[in-house]
Amino acid sequence: MKTVVRISLWVGVLLCLGTWAIAQTSVTLTAPAPGPSYDGIYVSPYYATVGGVANTPVVCDDFGDNSSLSTWNATVTAFSGLTAPTGTSWSMAGKGLSSYDAVAWLTTQVLSQVPGSTGQIIDSFADWAVFDPSGVASYLLSNPVSGGPLTTAQLCMDIFGSAGCTKTWIQANGGLLAKAYGASGGYGLEIISPDKPGTSMVCKAETGCPAQEFIAAIPEGGAALAYLLLAGLCCFGAIRMRSRRQIGGISAA
Repeated sequence: MKTVVRISLWVGVLLCLGTWAIAQTSVTLTAPAPGPSYDGIYVSPYYATVGGVANTPVVCDDFGDNSSLSTWNATVTAFSGLTAPTGTSWSMAGKGLSSYDAVAWLTTQVLSQVPGSTGQIIDSFADWAVFDPSGVASYLLSNPVSGGPLTTAQLCMDIFGSAGCTKTWIQANGGLLAKAYGASGGYGLEIISPDKPGTSMVCKAETGCPAQEFIAAIPEGGAALAYLLLAGLCCFGAIRMRSRRQIGGISAA
């Protein structure tokens, strides 16, 4: 009986700790319109209300789905607890941890750039190219920009290195993608994966999801602090209960 109690209590503790990494929340996209764009596409960061936290900068990693200024439910996963991607939009599409590491690094680059700058545009398209390189390359080749501060040819070279937008990119070709795959990051970031409408199940990327997957910095204070305190109290309570049962057992002996 004691073994069963101990197992149950530790399961409770693990479940509580799990809430620090994964949670369901509501997301309302409030921008990009109007916002910086390139070649007919708004670039990151966008802005959203995530779990009640307004004006949260979010970076899109999904080139195939679409988002509108609307509200949807999402599953939020902290990068700090991501050892093998499960329960995220792109992991369901077969993408692994190294790709999410690359996205995390590029996301930090996007968020550190001057809004609307050429560097931010390049980083945004590179972020999309991690999970969908052929989709990004095909769009750029089909919608060439031949003038201005950033041409399609230059953007393709910046992202894919010597391969350009030829759909034959590998890390040896260099470019921003190769640099991203050689970097690490994700600390202080979270993945916001859209749920299938009417469910708490994550929608697989590029299958007609209600929104795109986004990456955001974990907010400090407010709703985030309350959430972490609740999770901490849950874990503390389970541990304390286990401790009291142990003390009671010793006294009874």
